[in-house]
Formats: sequence, structure tokens, C-alpha cells
Amino acid sequence: MKKYIIGLFFLLAAGAVLDAQSGLCDTAYWNHTYSNYRLKIYDSCLTITGVVKVEIPPSLTADGDYHIYVQPDSQYQWMQYFRDSNYIKLCEGDDSSEYELVCASCLNVEEVCKGAVVDVGASGDTEKAACANFSDTVYLPNTGERVEVTGPYVYDIIHCWNELHPVSKMVVGYITNIPEPEGSTFLDGMKLFPQPARNEVEFDFAHPPHSLTFVKLYNAAGQLLFIYGMAETSYLHLDISTWPTGEYPYAIVSQEQARVLKSGVISVVK
Repeated sequence: MKKYIIGLFFLLAAGAVLDAQSGLCDTAYWNHTYSNYRLKIYDSCLTITGVVKVEIPPSLTADGDYHIYVQPDSQYQWMQYFRDSNYIKLCEGDDSSEYELVCASCLNVEEVCKGAVVDVGASGDTEKAACANFSDTVYLPNTGERVEVTGPYVYDIIHCWNELHPVSKMVVGYITNIPEPEGSTFLDGMKLFPQPARNEVEFDFAHPPHSLTFVKLYNAAGQLLFIYGMAETSYLHLDISTWPTGEYPYAIVSQEQARVLKSGVISVVK
């Protein structure tokens, strides 16, 4: 996903972008987005809801940004397919095909300056300069979490795709208020694997919980370590590669009913 920025795009896009900046969600994030003239702004500040399906960390994007593929709720699904015919001809690469490979039904939402820049040369210098003296406070979600995301809705004229970029707000736990199916619960036949686990573990549910549900994780002393909010997704994937060997109790808690629905233990070995 290496970025190649050339002056032609600046001349064509700078005027339109500058006109739209006045209503940006958080100008601090925009000002720390490298070569932001490549982003044609459709909506200066937009909030969507959906479920995190795939994450691509900065170690793979090379530019320090975190790509998060969110499957939008139905009212936002038009966004990933929308294209501006006046800009599509300016596309330098063919990266838009990445959606077919990663998540064709998702929208890329991008958190800036989330990791080390590994690009080299002039491109890397541009990206490092953009992230200098930047303090990022945006939450990094987990795969399977339901999120509410805020940021400018833009078209990247280099990579030929739509995205929310840069994300200035990420909130977990948007409530859908859809009733659960009668006669069953999403915990029927729940699987937790692998057990014991070494680097990752997954909760796999019979069907998605429709109301906000929390998965709470504790250490052996009973101290709360993590809380994951989920709804409308049938799995929750956890990266436990940094967890020491031990037993980690968990509790699945319904916000709607304010009670523990299921509890157990995750065994981690190294």
C-alpha cells in the first residue's frame, strides 16, 4: 500500500479540499494526515455505525496508519460503492481491488499516526513529518466489536476508494435494540477456541447478539483487564500474544438485562 504522491494531484484537488475544511470534525487530526490534499472531501464530518471485520496494522500499511474495515449498518452501505466520476480518472493505482480481497462489503476507516512509519525515502519523510508532535487518543477497536466512527468522508484519489479518514472519534457499543429470536439465545452452542491458547483466541456464537453485550476479561486476582462491546456480530477475535501464561476469567454481560449471561476461563500458555 505504498503511497506515491505527485504534484499533479495537488493542483487538481487542493482548491476543493480547502473549501471543505472549515467544518472538519477535528482539524488536529486532519493537519497530521500526510499529504492530505490527496483526499477529496465529500462530507467534512460524518458518523457511521457498523461492525469491525478486518484490521490492517501499520506494520503492513508502511505509512504509520491503521486501516480498519468496518461493515456499515444498512443506512450507510451505499458509502463503500459511491464514486465520483470527476475524480476516478485521476486514480494512479489499482488499490480499490483490495476491497474484493479483504472485505468487499466494508468501508475503510483510517486512524492516522498509529504506528511506526516504515516507508523509506521522500515518501517516508513526508509521513514522519505529518506525525511529528502528534498525540493520538483515538480508541483502536478489536475485530468483532460494534463501533460508532466519526471522521471526514473522503475519496482517496491515489488509491481509488472511499473512506473515513482521518478518524477523530471511535466509540464501542452502539445499541441496535433489535429483539432477540424467541426460543434461543446467542450463547447456545458458543465456542471458545483454541484452548489452551497461545497467540489468539476467538469467541464464536450461535448467532449475533442484537443488543449491546460486553465480554469482560479479568486476571487471576479478579482485576478487570479488558472490556469488549459487541452486537450484530457472531464472533469476537482477541490478540493475546502479549498475555503471560495463566488463567483469565471472563464474563459475558448483557447491558439490557444488567446481568452475567455466561462465565468461564481462558487458558493461556506460552
